[in-house]
Amino acid sequence: MKIRTLLILANTISLGVILAFLTISYVQMFISTDIIILLSLITLGAGLLSFAVNLMITSPLLKSVKQMSREAGRMADGDFDVKVTEAGPQEIKELAANFNHMSSRIEGMFGELKESEKFKSELIANVSHDLRTPLSSIHSFVAALNDDIIEDPETRKRYFETILTETEKLSLLIEEVLEFSQLENRKLAWNPSPAPIDQLLIDTIQQFEQKIQEKGIEVKVEYDENLPMIPLMPVHIKRVMTNLIQNALSFSSPHTSLEIRAVTREEQMEFSVTDEGKGVPIEEQGSIFERFYRVEKSRNKEGGGSGLGLSICKEIIDLHGGEIGVESDGYSGSTFWFRIPIESSKEER
Repeated sequence: MKIRTLLILANTISLGVILAFLTISYVQMFISTDIIILLSLITLGAGLLSFAVNLMITSPLLKSVKQMSREAGRMADGDFDVKVTEAGPQEIKELAANFNHMSSRIEGMFGELKESEKFKSELIANVSHDLRTPLSSIHSFVAALNDDIIEDPETRKRYFETILTETEKLSLLIEEVLEFSQLENRKLAWNPSPAPIDQLLIDTIQQFEQKIQEKGIEVKVEYDENLPMIPLMPVHIKRVMTNLIQNALSFSSPHTSLEIRAVTREEQMEFSVTDEGKGVPIEEQGSIFERFYRVEKSRNKEGGGSGLGLSICKEIIDLHGGEIGVESDGYSGSTFWFRIPIESSKEER
């Protein structure tokens, strides 16, 4: 039974009971029939007027309830972009506000779910593509070696080196996918410990000594000796430093320079790597830290990468309560940087 029907029924019963009791009272007063009829008509008129006023007052309430019922039906059909008018009595306004808040939350949750499904599809497509090339290469070289068609020792050695290189690419890709999944799902616990930036910087640069020498890169290092021990996750911050330096070296021409800085900036430690490469197009700079995003001919890894490296860096820096970015005129040279607080935030990450 509808609310309006219930209200009409309740008013009718109330009015009938009142008229019955008043009629009995009038009869017991021994007054004339004409006066009894007159008083009954007056009572009936007052009751009908009360009934009309009651319907008029409850009409906005019924309208709001109908609207919420209609919008709830749309939500049940999968349309979560719904809003109801916050009007009427205070309780109805609060109910409408809570309904709108609920619809916004549900819409946001389903948006995140769709984004997650999109990410999974992209992950499968990109990983499948990135796995296909090294696997095909490994398969070809192994098949050649297995058939004993390669007799030259130097050629066999080169084949084994290629297989080793492609295997390392596969391992790196799998490691990146697993690490990014942990970071995005917030499964990586925030567990900082005080660490010296200078030692992290030295350890990171040492990894690239051979490549620096091969390309004849001049490396300039600027370090703030007043930097204190900073609460951070050393392995992960080193991963970020490694990624930024590796990218800079990969896209630096031979016999150019590379500037690496670790300095204090407004209660934060700023790490930056400046190269003399081709630069990052201005229109690409806002998207370069998105997962699977690649800037062809500019910041892509040699031989093709997973497109997750800079996304992982961003997730790690976000976990540390910092920020990461890039500066480039789009034509010559780029500066990739990140900043993290010198003092750990007390907020849970």
